[in-house]
Amino acid sequence: MAAYFIYARKEITDEDKSREYSRQAVPQIRQFGGEVLAARGAVHVLEGEWQPQSVTILKFDDIEALNAWYESPEYAPLKQMRLESNVGDIIVVEAS
Repeated sequence: MAAYFIYARKEITDEDKSREYSRQAVPQIRQFGGEVLAARGAVHVLEGEWQPQSVTILKFDDIEALNAWYESPEYAPLKQMRLESNVGDIIVVEAS
């Protein structure tokens, strides 16, 4: 069952580091079997108070594949880079 990693970026605190994160993360996501469905996509709120600056959506075959990437030693330094350059929220949604 597919699993979707959804990152709602609220703020970029270091543009250069954020771009470097994206440059390095996308190939790594693909190596772990993930697919980038939307990256830094503009957001148009239809209802509610949610106001992210942009949204990134990744698709993995299942939650195990997603976690294998997110918890991997390879991703750890990139995760730190993201935390140092962006403010946002992450959720995971499993397809039914």
